[in-house]
Amino acid sequence: MTTRQNLTTALNGGVPEQTPLSVLGWFFTSPRYDFDEWLPLFNQGLGLLAQCQTVTLVEHGVETTVEHQVEGDRRYTIRQKETPVGTLQSVTVNSARAPRPMEWDLEHWIREPKDYKILQWIVENTEVVPQCGEFARAEEWVGDHGVAVVAGGRTPAMTIQIDYAGGERFALDVALKVEELFELYEAEKRLFMEANRTIAAGPGRFVSWFEQFTASMLGPKRYAELLMPVYGEAVPVLEKAGKRVMVQYNGKLRAVADQIALAPFHVVELLTEPPEGDMRLDECRAAWPDKAFRANINVGLYSLPPDELCQAITAKRERAGKQGLAFELAEDIPANWRETVPVVLRALQELD
Repeated sequence: MTTRQNLTTALNGGVPEQTPLSVLGWFFTSPRYDFDEWLPLFNQGLGLLAQCQTVTLVEHGVETTVEHQVEGDRRYTIRQKETPVGTLQSVTVNSARAPRPMEWDLEHWIREPKDYKILQWIVENTEVVPQCGEFARAEEWVGDHGVAVVAGGRTPAMTIQIDYAGGERFALDVALKVEELFELYEAEKRLFMEANRTIAAGPGRFVSWFEQFTASMLGPKRYAELLMPVYGEAVPVLEKAGKRVMVQYNGKLRAVADQIALAPFHVVELLTEPPEGDMRLDECRAAWPDKAFRANINVGLYSLPPDELCQAITAKRERAGKQGLAFELAEDIPANWRETVPVVLRALQELD
């Protein structure tokens, strides 16, 4: 099998000839990583997963402005959305010197209940437009090294929590049953369903929802109320079109393990063993035997001597089994990637 065939087989829940290790294509959209430097690794069997859009969300009646301010080693980004019903603002900060800066939220879009209404107006005036061409370009780019995955957005609750309100504000307003939040949730759900119906009609086998979920940020009760109904409605739309849904669950999952077992999605992405997560791969396999895994390799393991790193990878594969399993470089690239990624690839090759 080619690397592409191994990766596709694993994501389809099958047994690949060799357990694949892949890297996300977005790492190569910044000057920090030179794609050509990685070519020897792709030739050794490293996979490439390219996320791409097949729909665009166009906000009508919204004037968006972006301003940057640099103070010492910090770079602030102030974004504003001006609408006929009010103006929203968010502020993020990152290092002014970082080659691939990561933004951190200082001020979220949502600061009081009326802000939910402004966002609801924006959502209700957003058009879903099919985007032609990007998927074909992504497929051509990855070639036999990997697969193109369609970006399907986040489900409504996770969009509000991560993109708009932040964890603290979201948790408080859900607990207080703030009416405006739930009205925005319903508007977001309508938009999400429309976007995914459009995705279903387009190209691609795999659709990834960027949930960035960890149970400590939502809890079992809210998972059942806010996520499960959307999964139950949206997954069958994509499944009917021959697609498989991947959800990014990159945190602690034990508290909702039973509900994950009942959820209809097909692949759990960013699955990470302790200490970052709270379930080992054998526990995940026992809990969710019908799901495929794209599992993270804990970043701390890359600091081990080669023999110990090899043993750690072997142990992970043994815990997870070979069926429906792919490893990934997704959270970050280890600084010593030139030395350690070949070790991981050799370990997987020797297992198979």
